[in-house]
Amino acid sequence: MVFDRRSAACCVASAWLAACSGQSRGAQGASVSPAPSIVQAQAMPAPVVPAAPAAPAATNPPPAAAPPTPSADQSRVARALHYDDKDPLADLEKADELDRSAGKLPSVEVPAPARGCALQGEPRRLWSAPGIANVAAIGGGFVIAGYVQSPKLGESERLFVVYWPANGLPEPVATLRVEPPHPVARLAPPGLAAEPSAGATLAFTDGAGVLFMQRLQVGSAHGAGAKTELARGVDTRFAPAVTYTKRGPLIAYTLGTTPMRSVLARIGARGELLGSHEITPPAMGAAAPAFVQGASPPQLITADLRNGMSPIARTPLSEDGKPQPGQDVVPVGMMSQPAQLTAARASFGSFAAYTGLGSAATSAVGLVQLGPKSGAPTALVKGTAYGPLHVAAAASNNALLFAADAPLSAGKAPMHDIVLVRVDERGAGPALHIAAPGGDATQVALARSDDGRVLVVFTGKDAVYAATARCQP
Repeated sequence: MVFDRRSAACCVASAWLAACSGQSRGAQGASVSPAPSIVQAQAMPAPVVPAAPAAPAATNPPPAAAPPTPSADQSRVARALHYDDKDPLADLEKADELDRSAGKLPSVEVPAPARGCALQGEPRRLWSAPGIANVAAIGGGFVIAGYVQSPKLGESERLFVVYWPANGLPEPVATLRVEPPHPVARLAPPGLAAEPSAGATLAFTDGAGVLFMQRLQVGSAHGAGAKTELARGVDTRFAPAVTYTKRGPLIAYTLGTTPMRSVLARIGARGELLGSHEITPPAMGAAAPAFVQGASPPQLITADLRNGMSPIARTPLSEDGKPQPGQDVVPVGMMSQPAQLTAARASFGSFAAYTGLGSAATSAVGLVQLGPKSGAPTALVKGTAYGPLHVAAAASNNALLFAADAPLSAGKAPMHDIVLVRVDERGAGPALHIAAPGGDATQVALARSDDGRVLVVFTGKDAVYAATARCQP
């Protein structure tokens, strides 16, 4: 595993170029008039005196006005953007100048509509290459991690980590080389969770299905510890799930067996493996594990993927993460292969969202109540087109947030935007649609910070993007 902060800075600097160049626009995107040109002052001609001979005409034109001297900020940004093909990694640390320049843009909070959410500005490039990413809140900020594969699949692959502080712009933490690389396009992001006193925990797989965990320090000082191997034979189609308890992180993952099984690993405060627990219900399969956001003590859900009604099982955990008796099961319709699960809990109940099949085997996203009593599934995204979809959840005390890929047209290869929906005790509120600059937004991830800021991360055609939203509490 290679810790490469310079490569991280390179990719983030490319992504931030748009933010810096945007400074030539006004706060609302209006063009700013150029500075008036400088013209040398000309003296008025002296009055003609008859007794004196006329002065000869000047033979040399007046000197051209000197160009305006660039400001100190402009000079620093120019140096930060300078590229030397003989040394492409030179002075990458000067990407901080891009932060300081773009950070001067004023921001005005857009109020959220009743029971809904409002976008706070246009989506920002987060990483300068397309990939599949996850996001976790840490205090008032966020940490984002994702896989980026080379255009030639199976040739090379990296895992990037970016920190977005509460007051500031995204900062690169590291890039980690994944060896061996995944042989085909990734369907699931790495697992990720963060806690202010412990940093972040990253769970990721290599191309051979080996699961690793790595502890990260983000904030005033960035860093990464040594990786630890947790398991082999992991099904890479499903993202590992990560959360925190008082004793340390919990990591759940899917084994590529028949039937599929899910395992829960308890990690100690120093990164040691405290124990592994089978969480597959009796006489069932278990895949796509997900921790219920906002649940305390923690809860874990899994899906038994069948060619028909597919049950979602919920497993309660103790305060230190040990599985407890009392699993309950909620049946839903046929899920997609592979499926994605997410869940969240608020004061009025727990809900799960899942990728499934709509009419004519189209791709859809369903929403079902898990407790205190189960309900009938409803459509978060109706089935109108084909292809994989993704869904993510976040929680507050009075509302739940769900974000999903949403096809923009019918067919086998539609474009998508991201739909963000707030759910309260009255049901779903108005949907917010988030479009990618390149026209296609997929592979959504979602987190909500302590101060109520919502970060929606998704993949566009040319980069990984992040959009900030505010929702009704």
